[in-house]
Amino acid sequence: MSSNISLRISFMVAFCGLVAAMTGVALGASHAGKQATRTPLSDVKWTKSPLGVEVFAAFGDASKGPHITYIKFTPGQKTPVHTHSADYTGVVVAGTGRHYLPGKPETETELPVGSTWFMPANLEHISECMPGAACIFAVYQQGPNDFIEVKKQ
Repeated sequence: MSSNISLRISFMVAFCGLVAAMTGVALGASHAGKQATRTPLSDVKWTKSPLGVEVFAAFGDASKGPHITYIKFTPGQKTPVHTHSADYTGVVVAGTGRHYLPGKPETETELPVGSTWFMPANLEHISECMPGAACIFAVYQQGPNDFIEVKKQ
């Protein structure tokens, strides 16, 4: 197994484990007995992920299937080119972001609060928080979360 594949698998396992652990805490107690719950954004307990962003699982188990996860980027932070193995939809909750295809400037649309985007599975893209303010994205993914970095050849 190449070191690139090993690194990708390590990141994916670490991230999914982190989100699964948070989901157990966030949903295990709050949704037991299907009681109504509320979590103001100011009360969200963020956890640093191995990818350098902070995350909070609002619903589901990101290591196993459908989930809603908040992801917080610092101003100016962006990911390397990557893919995911399942489609996902995002909403900008705070800040201004971009989710674009490398080498396609026409996709570099700035997305202010309230904007949405959809990213099909296996499509190479970059996620970015524009300078000026931290970004919070709410992501709904129909399958397990993974982050597969695309290495330059």
